Amino acid sequence: MRRAFATVLLFVSGLVLAQSPEERLFLAIEESKPLVAEGLVARGRVDVNAKNADGETPLHRAVEKGMKELAALLLKAGARASARSKTGETPLHLAALHADPALAQMLLAAAADARARNDAGESPLHWAAMTGNPLTAQALLERGADANVKDLKGNLPLHGAADAGQEEVVKLLASRTAEPGTKNRDGKTPTDVARERGHGALAKLLEGAKPAAQGFQTYDVDDPRHPRFQRQ
Repeated sequence: MRRAFATVLLFVSGLVLAQSPEERLFLAIEESKPLVAEGLVARGRVDVNAKNADGETPLHRAVEKGMKELAALLLKAGARASARSKTGETPLHLAALHADPALAQMLLAAAADARARNDAGESPLHWAAMTGNPLTAQALLERGADANVKDLKGNLPLHGAADAGQEEVVKLLASRTAEPGTKNRDGKTPTDVARERGHGALAKLLEGAKPAAQGFQTYDVDDPRHPRFQRQ
């Protein structure tokens, strides 16, 4: 009982020390106090697009913590779904990383950019491929994510799925990839990566993968035809 009281007292003290409403909001999220955070947002006196030292917004942190109700409230209050951190990650990257299709769908419905790239050239689809959630990957593809764009290391999302041994996502991406035999900057194809990781069955599956239907094309991240240049 005393320990519980001390924990509550410490948290309340932290909120008092956090001078601005924004600081209080970030603290409530970090302390996994969704009701406190939701109350701060509901009062309408907090900048929902404020950023912390890492350039993350409250929406980034809510998604990272899996706080769906708070994320929905933040979006309703005007939080930018495609806000970028200092390293270029959007909330959608984090939803993909944590394999949370419900949060991903929520962000996409709020016009989050499915083709956003971080400073490493990685898209949310790259991250979804590594975590292996086919529902998230499918949702991203349906909203315009490109399976044929490489990150700065020359990796397609398919490389990441092969590395992690994610068979369902590999099948999904292989059907949308112009050239499943594409090499990264280390000269390795997704098949090579799967084999090196000990995913023998997956390597065989990739060996038999056929290029996607005509109309798909693979681009390096610095290629002028890369989708990121087309949005400028």
